[in-house]
Amino acid sequence: MRPGTHTPSAFTARPSVWLLEDSPTEARAAQAALAPACDVTLFSDGAVLVEALGFQAPPDVLVLDRETPGLTGLEVCTFVRGTPATALLPVLLLTSHQTPEDVVEGLGAGANDYVFKPFRPQELVARVLGLAHWRWRQRQRDTEVTTTLDATRQDLSDEHARRTLAESALAEVRAAELRAWNSEQRFRLAARATQDAIWEWNPQTDTLEWSSGGRDLLGPLDPPKVPRQAWWRKHIHPKDLAAVQRGFIEAIEGSGDLWHSNHRFLDAQSVWREVEERALIVRDGEARVVQVVGALRDVSARKQLETETRQRGDFERQLIGIVSHDLRTPLSSVLLSSALLLERGHLEEPQQKRVRRIVASTERAVRMIHDLLDFTQVRYGGFSLRLQDADLHVLVDTAVEEARARDAGRAIQAHHAGDGTGTWDADRLSQVVGNLLGNALAYGDPAAPIQVRSQGEADSVVLEVHNTGAPIPADLLPRLFEPLERGAAHQENRTDRSIGLGLFIVRQVVHAHGGIVSVSSTAEAGTTFTVRLPRRSPAAPPATPRG
Repeated sequence: MRPGTHTPSAFTARPSVWLLEDSPTEARAAQAALAPACDVTLFSDGAVLVEALGFQAPPDVLVLDRETPGLTGLEVCTFVRGTPATALLPVLLLTSHQTPEDVVEGLGAGANDYVFKPFRPQELVARVLGLAHWRWRQRQRDTEVTTTLDATRQDLSDEHARRTLAESALAEVRAAELRAWNSEQRFRLAARATQDAIWEWNPQTDTLEWSSGGRDLLGPLDPPKVPRQAWWRKHIHPKDLAAVQRGFIEAIEGSGDLWHSNHRFLDAQSVWREVEERALIVRDGEARVVQVVGALRDVSARKQLETETRQRGDFERQLIGIVSHDLRTPLSSVLLSSALLLERGHLEEPQQKRVRRIVASTERAVRMIHDLLDFTQVRYGGFSLRLQDADLHVLVDTAVEEARARDAGRAIQAHHAGDGTGTWDADRLSQVVGNLLGNALAYGDPAAPIQVRSQGEADSVVLEVHNTGAPIPADLLPRLFEPLERGAAHQENRTDRSIGLGLFIVRQVVHAHGGIVSVSSTAEAGTTFTVRLPRRSPAAPPATPRG
């Protein structure tokens, strides 16, 4: 036996513990807790601890602070697991990280157990002694296996066969024991890390055994095993109990492997909570239930948020509908009156200018109302398309003429090529062209013409709207088609700005037709919006073959 190894004869009452902790205050607290039961050696540097493992007898247990300067406790744990001489050394991590992701990371590095900071001294000591006892049992098992194999060697003549048999048997015993230990530890730590309350149902006794999770729901359970039916009658709302019982029995007596229930649950403070309960049903080869493991989760906050969101959405729809409806009537009167004033022709030029400004502002207000109504429709149900045969070239020409009428001083050039016909919602596509033209007029260089191109290809049509001027900022491009986004920051003070829904509606209309929309913008090439549409919307019925 090499120097420094342990001879397991009986479990020592004072196991040796190496403690890695860089904080003097926390090191003193840990030493004070462990000193009455363990022989503690303190390390403040992970690299020094790793070096000591190379020339000193390893301890019974390693207690590692997860985060230390230099080589962290997590990295020390990974090194220990990767070195054959220390691969089975028990490791307990001290950590203030309590999320499930952090626990999984620690388990992945090879930790056997966790103690969360600030720790209770009794819990720390109990977990360290538990790991030390497991290590002692492991050594005792190794000794028993080695003794048995030594006796067997007397009957074997081949030295190589004896060595191979001994090493193989010992390795298998260690691997099996380590797999069982890690499996048990992972389940126990996962149960501690989650906020769910974990339970297991015993089919023979019809009892539930609860884990350490979900203490805010369950309160202290002593003992953790409770009769299922009595427990359910006490904690499940009387109006939900029958459905829960029926669903559980049907799941158990069926052939499936899952059970799910949403119901009201009386918590430890006698408050009814909304909970979600799921279980995995394990069956043998004859479909008999051998194990059922479930989880109970409090979803009260989520349900409350869903209810509030739904109520807020209903209020928004009603508010937008009422405001939009009530505004359209007076705005229509303003437009009609302004048009009559312009038609009479007796207004002086300053007066005509003011009336035309009233008309432009009113039309912009009407467009804003339409955008709000479209936004509400998309947000709470999506577009409904009225499909018909149409020609994109004609729709573009109409939109261009309307834009020229609104902005008489701006130059807009339209170019067409190929077959522009297809099956679309003509009104919605006119809205797409109009919104893209309005965007170009608002943010393009007033001295340069806007270029509009429509082109027919084999199975699709393409629309491009191009303007020069200041490019769209790079950080805005990824979210340009999101609602309530506007153009460049230096345009924010424009008096003719929109509410930021035009491009969002463009994307929704194009997507509803099965198309795609994109944008490119540089100082040299200008800004180009490109729309590509299939000739037939996916929502269109199949074409009737001609015969």
